[in-house]
Amino acid sequence: GFASMATELTINGQATVVPANWKIKFQDLSKVSGDDSLITVAPQITSDTHIGNYAVTLTKPGDEVVYKFKVANAGDLDAELSSYTMATPTITGTGATADADAAIVRDNLVYTLTYNDASKTAIQVGDELNAGDYVELVLTVGYDAEADELPTDSVTISNMDITFVYRQS
Repeated sequence: GFASMATELTINGQATVVPANWKIKFQDLSKVSGDDSLITVAPQITSDTHIGNYAVTLTKPGDEVVYKFKVANAGDLDAELSSYTMATPTITGTGATADADAAIVRDNLVYTLTYNDASKTAIQVGDELNAGDYVELVLTVGYDAEADELPTDSVTISNMDITFVYRQS
């Protein structure tokens, strides 16, 4: 006779998924410099991820309003800036010299967003934001102090939209 042989193998287990907290947000928005009379509408953080419309009125060379704010990683996951867009402002003149006035403003507009460090470092795709950290940014809207001409009539500057998209790093 032949003996019968058998072996039974069993794997038992379980897994649990506990989601990490993903939270990138704006915070601590404040004016750094600029005459309050230049501010038509002050910016506000309207949700964790949106700074609301703001408006300034520039009347002469050197007029400038500077705001600072933080982009904070209040989550548990490290993040990386995957895209960053700063729209080209739309500049619209009024009156008989609308096109010439718009060109003057376009040539003299100061519109920048940088890190708030000594060298005003440019923001770059790929910049990292570790969990629990923040970066402080500076937004400047102004009229070049070295400008030697002003528009004849009012000029509207719109489409000053900035978008950040972060992804897990």
